[in-house]
Amino acid sequence: MGDKSLEELNEQIDAIKAKLQLQISELVDIICNDLPEYALKNIRRAFIEDVDFAEQKSDAELAEFKARVGEFGKKLSQDVRTSLLEDMDAWWGNQVSIEGAGKTLDGNPVIHQKLSVISERIKAFLEAEHLQKIDIEYHTPARFIDGKYPPGMIEKYWSQLAILRTAEEERSILDREARKARLAQRWDSI
Repeated sequence: MGDKSLEELNEQIDAIKAKLQLQISELVDIICNDLPEYALKNIRRAFIEDVDFAEQKSDAELAEFKARVGEFGKKLSQDVRTSLLEDMDAWWGNQVSIEGAGKTLDGNPVIHQKLSVISERIKAFLEAEHLQKIDIEYHTPARFIDGKYPPGMIEKYWSQLAILRTAEEERSILDREARKARLAQRWDSI
């Protein structure tokens, strides 16, 4: 533990969280910018797999269907963005263990759950459109998107979270020592 005051540690923790929030916002942007294409790719796959359904569609019906898919992808992206950014504590709260660190967000149970909704929403769309079911399990993209590499961004998130945990632990120890000193002074004064 260094010679930092409680106030300095609180400022450091605030700075780390501000940096984390920027990293998270950038990552969420990349994920959500990719979602319309991800949805389209999977719905296209389901359409092609469901030969009987697909062959019954006229070109006009197919164009209309593709327009609905496009709108669905945009709405999915907006909803996921809102869900992922509505509560920053889900990204760095005490429920998040750095033991799950890696190149995916699977180690963060709250965020992993929020991302799993993507597959469920696509499956529900397919069902509503009367397409046959296909296996879909969303994983954060492992390719460059808009010149950025999500697995590398996720590694930076985990690294920054480890730094935050260390600073929080240091603050906790310092706070406990200060409280013990106050209790000793109180004891001695009475």
